[in-house]
Amino acid sequence: MSKPYESYTVVGLDIGGAYIKAVKLSVGSNRINIDNIIRVYNPIWINGADSLYQKLNEIKLRLNLSSEGKYYTVSTMTAELSDVFETKDVGVKYIINAVEDVFNDSLSNYYVSSDIRLVKANEALTDTLRIAAANWAASAWYLENCLSRAFNLINFVFIDIGSTTTTIIPVINGRVTVRGRTDPEKLIVGELVYTGALRANVATIVDKVPYKGYFARVSFERFALTGDVHLVLGYISSEEYTSETADGRGKSINEAMVRLSRVPCADTNMLNSDEIIEIARYIYEAQVFKVFEALMQVRSWIASMGFKPSLFDAVIAGIGKHIAREASRRAGFRGIIDIDQMLNAPVSGVFPAYAASLMLIKGELNEEVCP
Repeated sequence: MSKPYESYTVVGLDIGGAYIKAVKLSVGSNRINIDNIIRVYNPIWINGADSLYQKLNEIKLRLNLSSEGKYYTVSTMTAELSDVFETKDVGVKYIINAVEDVFNDSLSNYYVSSDIRLVKANEALTDTLRIAAANWAASAWYLENCLSRAFNLINFVFIDIGSTTTTIIPVINGRVTVRGRTDPEKLIVGELVYTGALRANVATIVDKVPYKGYFARVSFERFALTGDVHLVLGYISSEEYTSETADGRGKSINEAMVRLSRVPCADTNMLNSDEIIEIARYIYEAQVFKVFEALMQVRSWIASMGFKPSLFDAVIAGIGKHIAREASRRAGFRGIIDIDQMLNAPVSGVFPAYAASLMLIKGELNEEVCP
């Protein structure tokens, strides 16, 4: 496709059930600039499906797109899994229709499919399961076409830990080599782990915690989240705790400790701060092990094909990359590379949206995007 304008804008969207992430890139004079990065918290199962229209319109306004007129969008999504939709098919169609409606003045709207292609709405609507949860495919395109070639990374495993989930993508001999395409397939083969840095209920990670020299079984109630764990341990700040809290209260360390104290059905009169920190440490270690376990599954598969996993690097991304770093260290990767430092750009927390934007610029607009 030839470029209709000398300069133009590309907006990458990663539409999740909890967060909508947007990246605005300006393209012109053989340069690509990151103009804006937005993360909007929108728990669609609470706010309802209609909230998607509201939040997308807010993002459009914040990106000042209406006054430009020369822009493209490219979307990935995972919100279709939310139980606000009866099926994924219904969810994908709803999200596509929302994007098409809100960004109806764009030059064109594209969608990333699980076979690592860009398609328009008419094709996406006819095969919705290829569009569902395909944000990993945007990352995969970048890993193979840019990271592997531009930085001469041949064998590595990409680990992206967000607020809710962990995505693992192996790259072998410079090619993305995944076994799973859908979420259930990825859960089976270890390429998806449902644990993240903010929103996971700690009762899904541990069934007991240390308590006064013993182990106490935990309540299955949603008393505390992983955001509380990482806040108390100093891995995130209160400002980075962008999701809702389990009790609807604030995001100070003291308030997080109150929530954590309830996990073994206690409170802050029964536990001192050091005891609560030890509970947080135990939960953190269990969460790291969940990621480590998936990495070992992937490494075992790599070894079964005759490759040496110990010669592979780990490339980490996401707001939970501190978890990825520790799990990768324990798994025995040769080196651990932070993608923000490698690219010298703060794209880690919105990587699929960023990668999708470059996928569009390169694949549909024939512009060079790799360093």
